[in-house]
Amino acid sequence: MDETTVRNAPNTPQAAPEDDLCRYRRNPDLLLEWADGGGPVLVDCGSWRKFAAKPALVDLLNQLDRPRTAAQLRELWRDSAPGGDVRRLLTRLTAAGILRRCDPEAPDESASTPGWTPYERAVHARSGLGPDATAGRGTPPPARLRHPEADAVIALPDGADAPSRPLAEVLAARRSVRGYAPDPVPLPLLAALLDRAARVRGHLAPRAYQQTQRPAPSGGARHSLEIYLLARTVDGLPAGAYHYDPFTHALHRLAPWTDELAAFQQRTVTDPALLDAAPPASLCLASVAARTTWKYEGMALSLIYRDTGCLMQTLSLTATDLGLASCLTGRMEAPFTAPFLPAPHRTPLTHVGNMALGLPASPLAAPEVTPLAPDA
Repeated sequence: MDETTVRNAPNTPQAAPEDDLCRYRRNPDLLLEWADGGGPVLVDCGSWRKFAAKPALVDLLNQLDRPRTAAQLRELWRDSAPGGDVRRLLTRLTAAGILRRCDPEAPDESASTPGWTPYERAVHARSGLGPDATAGRGTPPPARLRHPEADAVIALPDGADAPSRPLAEVLAARRSVRGYAPDPVPLPLLAALLDRAARVRGHLAPRAYQQTQRPAPSGGARHSLEIYLLARTVDGLPAGAYHYDPFTHALHRLAPWTDELAAFQQRTVTDPALLDAAPPASLCLASVAARTTWKYEGMALSLIYRDTGCLMQTLSLTATDLGLASCLTGRMEAPFTAPFLPAPHRTPLTHVGNMALGLPASPLAAPEVTPLAPDA
């Protein structure tokens, strides 16, 4: 950690008098955190440098929430500036990356990545450093999640007789569909969707690592994602919430359909997808994050998000191939309320996405698009 403080900044040339009009503001990518076994530190989420956060420095940064000149800061921070040489101090802190200089003739554009928050920058920067040195030690979490509280188990057909088309046709036809037929979703088609997109094909060596082979890729074959089915009208299936067991290709019933379940579907699927009515069924994706953090602690969240995208694409293409209409949503609950799960079972899960499912109100076809211009 850099021991840069108000009184101990990197040596840089003293600022020239013509710099009096230069404006400074704190680096917008700074976050304040507490070091393990130590006091507070400032983290530059762009470079991942860390600085000792002395009270005087924090006070200075609090004054620089907007661009200010050395003269303006001197009036606000008169009692804390060492020796009163504010301008030289600002130059040193800018060299360290704690402050940013702002052009007095231009609007402030000091953020490294416009539109990103420091928290997003922190996740991205930390992921680029790779996993912690201590990752991958101890016993990995199991690859299979069990729900002993389930009150019924429904074995699913393998979907071998379900229709299929050439991949090129499926890729061309894939689209987000927001209108569904009133008919229930056929259970054989739902079973084929889960079989083709999410079923475990087998274990990967070494077996002790709890790695599995599945249709969608996953970082390190950790496969942290679990699929929960919210079945409102599925032919041959009582309405309610189910967990899909990809090892046995079965649904485990967790709860009957309730107003709380309907409200959960409304706020995670119907509303964010801009649907006129609730879909006949939807999938809720949740991560057992410990599976990924065991091997990739320090960069696990970025991998889980990428794994979610892979699974969503696989589910979306498979639904299109089967003639099902689908629409993905990125609405996530934090904390995860999941009314179909007891509180202790929700704690290890991180909600990462959803998918509306139903039969199309009209035959699926490639979406209408405006052709690209010749010079595009």
